[in-house]
Amino acid sequence: MKKRIASFAGGFFAALALSLCLTTALAAAGQVSYNFANVSMDGTQKIAAGQDITAANGQKIPGSILYTDEAGGKTNYLPIRTISELLGVGIGYDSASKTVLLGKQPTKPATEAQPARDENVIDLSIPKEVPKNPRRGDVDLIKSRGGTILPDDDPNSYRGNEKVYRDKDGNIRFEYLVGNDSALPELDKKAKEIYLVNGDFPKNKKGESYGTTLLADYVGYAPDLEVEVEGYKRFAEEQAARDALDGLSKEECPHEYTYPIYDKEGEFLRNAKQTCGGHFEGKSMEYVRKALEEGRLW
Repeated sequence: MKKRIASFAGGFFAALALSLCLTTALAAAGQVSYNFANVSMDGTQKIAAGQDITAANGQKIPGSILYTDEAGGKTNYLPIRTISELLGVGIGYDSASKTVLLGKQPTKPATEAQPARDENVIDLSIPKEVPKNPRRGDVDLIKSRGGTILPDDDPNSYRGNEKVYRDKDGNIRFEYLVGNDSALPELDKKAKEIYLVNGDFPKNKKGESYGTTLLADYVGYAPDLEVEVEGYKRFAEEQAARDALDGLSKEECPHEYTYPIYDKEGEFLRNAKQTCGGHFEGKSMEYVRKALEEGRLW
């Protein structure tokens, strides 16, 4: 189904999973379609067309993206984390060089001065034992924003060398990103100036927070009202409307769903409309591509 890709770990997940920033930029130049293809490895289907996949933080993202440029050329995209899992190689991200890291990295010569660990690399793997010198964050700030600090002695409380926590909505996030200006990508620094007040999402008269999910890792939680075209939406309402179509056959499916758009005070403005994304389970990539070119949903 067609949907926006949720962010994870700020700029890191944006680089790994073709996030909102990337798809927005692509959409401005051409046309973007989601979940267009089946993905197989060694003859076994791993991703089905028309279905989402689950990211490391539990949120659903498109399993594939088809970008059609203005000249009609087509480029296929897959989440790189999924590729790494299929190939059985490790994955990380070096924010200093803006480089996705796959597999083993070359070791620096012993004579070269180097820190005990690279502060710019995020490892998404759960360690087998508790790291000796994990990177932590502002625990008091996290707690003040409804976060739950996870046990220090549990390896599941870490991703690589990074300590994680659960935000007020139960999502896993990195501790060190909360309130950490030095970890903000340049784009998010500009968003911070626009959407935050004293480092937090502003609240309306109903006590609801509003802003962009691009800053959720920095603030420590996602806003109640998320920025949408000419208004705000409640993610849970959009997800519920979207999920109501899951599993329906092409004969049963209405092929579109609606969800409400609000102003920043949480007052209803209008209904937004999205399509179901199509019914291509079991179809070949060529079939799906042709259907999309013809404007069909199956």
